[in-house]
Amino acid sequence: MSDPSKMVSVCKTETFSTVHRVNIVGYSLANDFGDTSIEAGKFNLAGHTWALCYRPNVVIYDNYRIKTEFITFSLVLVTQPKVPMAVSFELSLLNQDGKSSPDATKSLKRIFKEKGSDGFSNFMETSKLLASEYLKNDSLLVQCSLQVKKPSCTEKTMKIVVPPPEMNQHFGWLFGSKEGADVTFHLNEETCVAHKAILAACSPVFIAQFFGSMMESKTDSVEIEDIKPEIFKAMLYFIYTEKLPPGEDVSLEMAQHLLVAADRYGLERLKMICAEMLCTGIDAKTAAATLAFAVQYSCLPLKDFCVDFVASREMLDEVMVSDGFEHLVSSCPSVLKEILEKVKKVF
Repeated sequence: MSDPSKMVSVCKTETFSTVHRVNIVGYSLANDFGDTSIEAGKFNLAGHTWALCYRPNVVIYDNYRIKTEFITFSLVLVTQPKVPMAVSFELSLLNQDGKSSPDATKSLKRIFKEKGSDGFSNFMETSKLLASEYLKNDSLLVQCSLQVKKPSCTEKTMKIVVPPPEMNQHFGWLFGSKEGADVTFHLNEETCVAHKAILAACSPVFIAQFFGSMMESKTDSVEIEDIKPEIFKAMLYFIYTEKLPPGEDVSLEMAQHLLVAADRYGLERLKMICAEMLCTGIDAKTAAATLAFAVQYSCLPLKDFCVDFVASREMLDEVMVSDGFEHLVSSCPSVLKEILEKVKKVF
């Protein structure tokens, strides 16, 4: 009889963190709700749903029956936890530069054993808030920083651990060492060598270029004239390793150029990585131009993200006066119908 499987129990504490921003628009209207709790935003962390609530105008009396009005905030654990969770919660009001100050920041620590709420019953006096730099254009920007520590125990069967795949590391070494390279790319005054078979395995364009009837299939030298050298090299590095070059500070401009190159060579994963980076840089000034760019290069996820952003109640007016909106109207008239459909749902 074989020996029974050996089991090992692992108990560890995991840490989960997030920063969630909420823009409270029309604060003066919400002020009519007084001490009624209003849900400002909801988010997920550590496998649970959390909510940020506020009371616009809570009246508190001191020992001398002197009345003071406050805005209050609270963190709500919406779902029931199975184990206790240690929570560190910091809440800040942000000015137009995205900065706060000690008098507009408060923090607390609490153990959540069950769903419920905790917060700041006297976060800031209403009179001070109205005179502060944080309430601009009747809007209030709130930042919630949350860290959750959660214990977890698992049982595992002891077995041989198979190391993770190392193919990308090997290909990365091959790209860096240039061993066996059989094609040279001429990038203006620079050159770069690679392996036809590896490029063709990842790109339908390179398949046709090196193993089809195109002229380049019969040569070991290819001229690249319309892609910047650093962009083309970064694209080749990604083909070999599925990563961007280490230490490369990828700007939004570089992400755009890489997306164009990825679209040209049929590298869908690189294209989506660049689209994700571009999403993080979208604001009212750049949304229209980015939307036109997404349509031009058939990047549907980026296009959908931009349409939702442009059609939002808070951003539509600002986007329409941006430099890129006129170009969007003239170059992509069909996308305006999608924006209008979204606007109808929002308004």
